[in-house]
Amino acid sequence: MTPSPHPTRRAGFTLIELVVSMAVLTIMLTMVLQITDSTRNAVKLTESKSNNDAIARQAFDRISRDLAQIVIRDDARIEFKSNPGNDQIAFLTHTKGFAAGGSTGDRDVSLVSYSILYDATVGEKLLRGSSGNLFADAPAAALKLDASLPFPAVSQDNLQMLSNNVIRFEVEYLIQGVTGVTQEITAPATSQNLRGLVITLVTLDDWGRRAIKPDRLESLAANFTDAATGKHTLKTWNLKRDELAKSGIAGLPKAALQSIRCYQRTFLIQ
Repeated sequence: MTPSPHPTRRAGFTLIELVVSMAVLTIMLTMVLQITDSTRNAVKLTESKSNNDAIARQAFDRISRDLAQIVIRDDARIEFKSNPGNDQIAFLTHTKGFAAGGSTGDRDVSLVSYSILYDATVGEKLLRGSSGNLFADAPAAALKLDASLPFPAVSQDNLQMLSNNVIRFEVEYLIQGVTGVTQEITAPATSQNLRGLVITLVTLDDWGRRAIKPDRLESLAANFTDAATGKHTLKTWNLKRDELAKSGIAGLPKAALQSIRCYQRTFLIQ
């Protein structure tokens, strides 16, 4: 058998072909990873928004049920405190409540309060106080229809933690005046001319709470300034939230700051 004048060449890739193939595969892999990261971040942000929506809705719904039954009288005291930082509110409502310790059962009128307390262990937490009293109770514990008399203190047994995901609580007031209803940042003395509350919250979902140490939450909440005349609180806070999510805060994970959300609801009375 006569051998072929040209030996058969072995099939394979040249070095240049291998380099080009690896470069193409690297580019494709990078694009896939970027798409995966973008998708993961989008899913995470969507879950965060959904969780924060639920946190705010739970707080607002509880407040709404109490305000729907607020006692409106010329002599019905309210204690709405516009503090630097988180505000506090306390008012009389027909929502059922218990006397101190819950030992005397349901009462016809309750003193209800909302405030944020800083706890060194868990950080900020939104508390609802509810102290049920008949007006014929013992003098030391009775609620009196006298706007000049301060409310009795709510027992520690009657303080319920609504959420440790609300880190900021701001209240504005709809007041009936001579020329109509105006939105004020100063709390009224009684419920007589009160026509509603505008409450703004800052929430932080569970992931964000775990990522931020409790002792940093108070300073984080301080970035959201008090309500001011002529300024829209929710718009101001959303701008600050976007700024924090973009620029970050030294020592805090930027991803945790992106899980902050701001909410506002108006509660009409009468």
